Amino acid sequence: MKIDFHSHILPGIDDGSRNIEESIALLDMMAEDGVDVVCATPHFYMHEISIDGFINRRNEAYESLKPHLKPEHPKILLGAEVLYNHALVSCDDTPKLCLQGTDYLLWEMPYTQITSAIVSDTEELAGLNQLKIMVAHIERYLHFTSYNELSELMSLDVIGQINAVSLTKFSSRSKIKKLIKDGFVYLLGTDYHRTTSGHALLGEAEDIIRSKFDERMIKRIANNGEKVLANEPIHKLHSL
Repeated sequence: MKIDFHSHILPGIDDGSRNIEESIALLDMMAEDGVDVVCATPHFYMHEISIDGFINRRNEAYESLKPHLKPEHPKILLGAEVLYNHALVSCDDTPKLCLQGTDYLLWEMPYTQITSAIVSDTEELAGLNQLKIMVAHIERYLHFTSYNELSELMSLDVIGQINAVSLTKFSSRSKIKKLIKDGFVYLLGTDYHRTTSGHALLGEAEDIIRSKFDERMIKRIANNGEKVLANEPIHKLHSL
């Protein structure tokens, strides 16, 4: 099963798709790429909107899109890309932001150094609310923090997601290869925002992974994705 765990396909809710027409165009591309399931994960910023307010806006965006969906489009699951905020650790409503039907939360780091406080909050969030943490586009943070600091975060009971487009760039491909070899990468996403943006589809990323590793890595990612959708735990890798 091909699953996109990170996208901004819902119309008019964040900096992703601007309207229904663009959402349909994105879904057409994903269908042609053979995507079975796409997780709609609009940005959630706690300093801008309440959790219930966000969920209402997200649901309204999805309902506006539903009448225009085609049979060949991937199934859409609702979630959120949740920006780190210390207040979310003790918030009883944080689990509402998990991916539909699961306890998996797509957790975005701030674009700063990953400090011990951030690591501690992430560990506490998973422990207190019994959440399963998916860290969004882990390769991006290496522009702001050291590999050792990122490794400290990924040593927790969390799983990493990478963006397809990063695999297509020589500037980030070597870093991703190390992240994969060190056992930090479990899921793929496109993080698709706009049809005009320089993103990449999952198929292109899979071809690169297949050429640099082997088919077993693709199967492992697919298996991890199916476990997430079934809300099953994923056993951590130490390295490949």
